[in-house]
Amino acid sequence: MIQDEMGAFLQREGANYYGSRFVTVTDAQVTPDLQVCRIFVSVLDKDQGTIVVDALNSHIKDIRKRFGNLMRRNLRIIPDITFFLDDTLDQVFRLEEIFKQNKKAEE
Repeated sequence: MIQDEMGAFLQREGANYYGSRFVTVTDAQVTPDLQVCRIFVSVLDKDQGTIVVDALNSHIKDIRKRFGNLMRRNLRIIPDITFFLDDTLDQVFRLEEIFKQNKKAEE
């Protein structure tokens, strides 16, 4: 639920924090005590990923407050939020290139 709602929140409000970059929330991991939430985001322009994550984390108090107002009826505790860059897709593309190069070398 947090992943979906944070994705919708960033679609509506994200431009206030990181401009016009295309950002997707790929995962949300919450600790069992609901105190800490790690939000993983993927950025279309991989060179801008760290800039976006830094911008989000620098505005974390405002994001938590506004997100908490949206979720206050659904969550007992609004967790502390930290954003992380999810570079899984970049790693997949790099591995595919390595596999293609190895296949060409074998042939």
